[in-house]
Parts: sequence; C-alpha cells; structure tokens
Amino acid sequence: MMEGTFTISTAQTFATNWLVENIDAFQELHPTLSVRLETTQRLAAFNTEDVDVAIRGGHGPWQGLERHLLVAADFTPMLSPRLADTIGGISTPEDLLKLPLLDLGDPWWTIWFGAIDIKIDSDDRPPMAKLGGQSMLARAAIAGRGVAMLTPALYRTELEAGLLLKPFERTEADGLGYWLVYPEGRRNAPKIRAFRDWILRSLQEEEAGRKSR
Repeated sequence: MMEGTFTISTAQTFATNWLVENIDAFQELHPTLSVRLETTQRLAAFNTEDVDVAIRGGHGPWQGLERHLLVAADFTPMLSPRLADTIGGISTPEDLLKLPLLDLGDPWWTIWFGAIDIKIDSDDRPPMAKLGGQSMLARAAIAGRGVAMLTPALYRTELEAGLLLKPFERTEADGLGYWLVYPEGRRNAPKIRAFRDWILRSLQEEEAGRKSR
C-alpha cells in the first residue's frame, strides 16, 4: 500500500475541465496516498520542486521527461446559444464574423478560418481584452461575451448542458495537446505508475463510452 504525498502540477484548463471532477476516483483507489494538486501555467521544475508528475499543455517533447498524450487539443468555435440567437442562429462560418471573437490574436482563429479560405481582418474589429487560458475564454463565452476557440473534448459537460454551442463539427489542430509528463528515471516509481495507468485508462474508457452512445 502506497503512503506519503503525491503532487500533481497541472495546467489550469485540464484541471478545471477534467482532473478536478475525476481525481477523487484515484484517491479512493489509494486512500493512504495524500494527493495534492497544484494548478499553474508555469512548467514544473522536477529537479528543484517537490512534484511527482505534471500535466502540460504544449507540443513536446521535453528533454529528460517521459510523456503520454492525454487529450489532443483540436479546436473549433464555440459560443453561448443565447448569443447565437441574437443574430438568428449560426448557419455558416461567416455568421460568426457578425459577433465578437474572443482573443482574436490567437493563431487558432487564423488556422480554423484559413482552412476554409476565409480571412479575418482584425483591423475592422473593436479591441478586446486578452483573456488568456481556455478556461477563462470558456467562461466568457458562456456569459455571452463572444465566440471562443476551444477544445471540444474539455467542454463536453457545458455542451451537453446547453451552456455552450458548437455550431460546426469541423475541428482543426496544430499538434498541441495535454500531456502527462514525469522524469524518465522515475517511470517505474509505484505511485507514478499507478497514476499513469489510472488516468490513461480513465480517459480511454470515457472515450469508448462516448463512442458507444
């Protein structure tokens, strides 16, 4: 039976939209292990910090670290159904351009619209505050502030509850993902192995259950 502290340094978006809702299942499997989450956008320094594993958003690889892809960060425009109703609904991608686009400087906008040969002229759009991470963008979209470019896999609860609308099935990707990482030399540490096996299995079962509906 494993004892002691198990510290997970995690990107805020993944923590908010998956890990916080599921970590109790891991804790129940290992009741004598004290699980601690540290939510940060900063990359954990394994050689100087008391961190066992990290969940990073990025492309990787990272020197000296094992990595396992948890969620591929594909992206598509999403918005509040109420905001869509203000222009009579969203039928075509061009309809999105009638609404405020959140964090327009994000290259995901150029990639998604560029794939269908639509150019966004940011000079013709009013300036807006840069909100940062996806979790902040999602909250702003739910509040009706504008259209956000988000990763659908991280907002299934909000989509099913009708808080967010995904008007188009098409997604794009630039290789970004959320990865479980830890030092190569610690790959066989019992608590790291237990967490790795649990989170990969949980995500696989979740995806399999969704496909079987």
